[in-house]
Amino acid sequence: MKQLKTISELSYGFANSPFGICCIAFSGTEIYALLFPAPNEDALVDLKFRFPKTNFKLDNASAEKLAIQVFENNEKPELTPLGTDFQQSVWKALQQIPVGTTTTYAKIADAIGRPKAVRAVGTAIGANPIAYLIPCHRVLRTDGGLGGFRWGLECKKKMLEWEKKK
Repeated sequence: MKQLKTISELSYGFANSPFGICCIAFSGTEIYALLFPAPNEDALVDLKFRFPKTNFKLDNASAEKLAIQVFENNEKPELTPLGTDFQQSVWKALQQIPVGTTTTYAKIADAIGRPKAVRAVGTAIGANPIAYLIPCHRVLRTDGGLGGFRWGLECKKKMLEWEKKK
């Protein structure tokens, strides 16, 4: 497997979102992770797993500013998801799904030119480090079912409902 870029230091913090408390890992204005952990203590465990050689500094004030940009001002900060080339292609395809709409795992596989890689696409979607902004919540099963969501189906439902109201 390809070696991913190592980040020596990231800030992280907790903030309010329309879907509950979120945790944002960032450097300046670049977002590396957006998580919806429950309980909050799971966030740092998750971040250390995703970025094993990184030192983390708690900065709730800056995380709150980023959350306001994203959830209140509808601004899209610079996203820096770290992943394999395949994951990057899936995450790029996710960002093409219009707000308020959904698609399927199979359609994402088609969109990246890998129609038989539906399971691998599902795995890449599940590894998405930047929830909501890389909208993995907009992907449903072919039968229209919600499928899974790393942060729970209630969170996924809230995201989809909130976007439909926008």
